[in-house]
Amino acid sequence: MQFQVPQFLDTEDKVIGPLTVKQFSYILVAAVIGLILFKLFNLFVFIILMIPIAAITFALGFVKIHNRPFIELIKNFFGFLKKPDYYIWKKPETIDPTEEKKIPKLIKKEAPEKKRVSKKRLQEINWRIDIEKII
Repeated sequence: MQFQVPQFLDTEDKVIGPLTVKQFSYILVAAVIGLILFKLFNLFVFIILMIPIAAITFALGFVKIHNRPFIELIKNFFGFLKKPDYYIWKKPETIDPTEEKKIPKLIKKEAPEKKRVSKKRLQEINWRIDIEKII
């Protein structure tokens, strides 16, 4: 029985026209926020407030940096701010020149004995492998 192996696992499906579900949801949220702002403020304030919202929406939906979505960059940025790395330098210990040099002892290890496998045993193993391929 043959199975089809999925290809292009890293690309999202285009569900709503040329947009993925994430892109459409970002645009939908921005449109709802824009509608609320339009009802609350006059046209000039609405335009001033919608410019950054539209830019953020465009970045979240369509911008990729090093083949990674912009939202992942934002997550990594806030993760870095939340838990920054601290590097502490330790001064290396100084070696006293008057101290004797210790030479490690060499230990000889004997090679393990090689097991000889008979021809009959090899044929039996080969037969088992062939049977497993069939099953």
